[in-house]
Amino acid sequence: MHWGWLITIALAYLLLNFKSSFRFQPLLFLLAFSFLFLAGFLRLQQHRADNQPDHLSKISGEIMAYRAIVVEEPALKAKSINLKVEVIEVLTQEWRSASGKVNVYIDRALGAEIEFGDILLIKGSPNLSEGPKNPGEFDFRNYLVYNNIFHQQFVGEAFHLVGHRVFWWQKPFEYSIKARNKCADLLSAHIQDKDARAVLLAITLGVKDELDNELQASFSAAGAMHVLAVSGLHVGIIYGIILLFFKRIKLNSWERRWWMATISILLLWAYAFITGLSPSVLRAVTMFSFVAIAKAKNTNSSIYNTLAASAFVLLCWNPYLIMSVGFQLSYLAVFGIVYLQPRFYRLLDLNNHWLDKIWEISCVSLAAQIATAPLSILYFHQFPTYFLFSNLFVIPAAFAMLIMGLLVLTFGNIPYLGDAINWLSEKFVVLVNKMVFGVKQIPGSTIEGIHLTTLETWLVYAAILMLISLFAIKKFKYLNWSLAFCLAFAISQTLHWRGFKNHEFSVLDVAGEAVLDFRKDNKSQLIADSTFMHDTDRIKFHLLPMRQTAGSSLSPKDDQLNLKVNEMYGNRWIVFEGKTFLQLKSKGVAEVELSAPLAADFLILSNDCINDLEKLVGKIQFKTLIIDKSNRKFLADKLTSQAESLNLKVHSIYRDGFFSKVWNE
Repeated sequence: MHWGWLITIALAYLLLNFKSSFRFQPLLFLLAFSFLFLAGFLRLQQHRADNQPDHLSKISGEIMAYRAIVVEEPALKAKSINLKVEVIEVLTQEWRSASGKVNVYIDRALGAEIEFGDILLIKGSPNLSEGPKNPGEFDFRNYLVYNNIFHQQFVGEAFHLVGHRVFWWQKPFEYSIKARNKCADLLSAHIQDKDARAVLLAITLGVKDELDNELQASFSAAGAMHVLAVSGLHVGIIYGIILLFFKRIKLNSWERRWWMATISILLLWAYAFITGLSPSVLRAVTMFSFVAIAKAKNTNSSIYNTLAASAFVLLCWNPYLIMSVGFQLSYLAVFGIVYLQPRFYRLLDLNNHWLDKIWEISCVSLAAQIATAPLSILYFHQFPTYFLFSNLFVIPAAFAMLIMGLLVLTFGNIPYLGDAINWLSEKFVVLVNKMVFGVKQIPGSTIEGIHLTTLETWLVYAAILMLISLFAIKKFKYLNWSLAFCLAFAISQTLHWRGFKNHEFSVLDVAGEAVLDFRKDNKSQLIADSTFMHDTDRIKFHLLPMRQTAGSSLSPKDDQLNLKVNEMYGNRWIVFEGKTFLQLKSKGVAEVELSAPLAADFLILSNDCINDLEKLVGKIQFKTLIIDKSNRKFLADKLTSQAESLNLKVHSIYRDGFFSKVWNE
């Protein structure tokens, strides 16, 4: 049905277009827009794996096991190995063909030898991916959906390696991954300093396995995180080196333009090949391939049309790329640099060569930051205040480090020459790392915890576009529009923060943990066991987004709320803004003799402290019972059922998820 409409619209457009009449132009525009919209919708439906008739989501009956092929390079995690597998068969009552990708986690020791193309027999049934469990938490389910993955499974040891198969169209990816791994081993063998090796691997090959949290945080604080991800910057450097080389050897003439374009594209794709053909590199190489073709075809071609054409082709290939953070930031940065950088650069005419270069780099940094900052803040909630200063050395350093990395790969094994290149490369990267660390140590290097909604991000971009229009078109009305969007942004922010002028008690949904968070306005305090308090990764994932939304401290060690917490027989008694909270943690609490019953507004059960609510009768009176995830699930389910049978108000984190109580003074 949809395809019929698409064909009808196309025929109508062609018939009207032959008329060549101006009065049909509005209708032609409408038909063209309708055609593209409907074609995009149909391409998206075709792209989604869950629309296939044999997809996992359409399998009836319990899946007891399935066979699947590893379709991406295994990713090492702290305690497991993450695999993306493509299902080929499932076992219900009998083996049957099936399709669909699954995000699986396997035992790190048993899965050490798993590689791209391996066929695994996995026991159990994959589960539909779950959404975020706590406010503001990263939506991993959506992330998987945008990668056409709808199921996941924690497999552990329940798998067997049963074969290896790579289809012909997957061969380039297999060889590319092997080439990147060999290059990574070669580079690692020649660079001894741990941090220098990690940065050089990331910049040259896109291998981030050795980047620790401190190193990443330092580059992020300096506004230089983009140099650690092989993308448009790196491919642009390679393309610039190729053009410079052609210019030096006099091969950049108009007669040889197609030879130059062909060689440039081949070299760019060769670089993509040794970086593992990762999605970010494929996007960047595709973009610069279009640029090379446009440059050869017509010297006066519009760079904006070229960039738009490359984006269109990429979205036809994968419609969900529009939701990729890397895709969005890459194209915004390029459009920002192409349009804004020349205009900024023309503002100053410097005769000094070095001052002119400093100004040129500053204009590039400023243009890219204006184009990407609102979106970066939306996703990452921070802003590097010294980006202009740090990029003065980071951008040239990235250029040098990429060349050095390629030189190490090419000449690293040659006696004397290779030793000199290896030593120089390592010392240079060490120096750059020290400078980046130095920027991070400057007070106020990063503004953290910035909260923007999607609507507010659009308002900021609208204000920026109106300001750009003001200077480009020179009409005062664009200033009024910009101020109007700024006012709307200010109102939205004011309403948001006014919504947190209250008190809140929360119990977070964290596997195996009792995590209590108290907030008064924008001051918070975390109450949890030491295992969670010292787990920075889990705090960052589960607690930090909620704290950012409320404007509270981002780290428990910086909490400013002083709670009255009393320890009683290994349990906690907390008084907060007129309400009382009793957290039972000790298993012997039922045997404690009390002179009078304890009365609490909230009773929190933790650590399997109680197996029968009847034992609390006459000892504790409460209004709301909360059963957190530090209890075993079967016990939590039993206590929940018992509480309901006793007509008690109960909230189980297993069953009901995140708990929050908000009240005013």
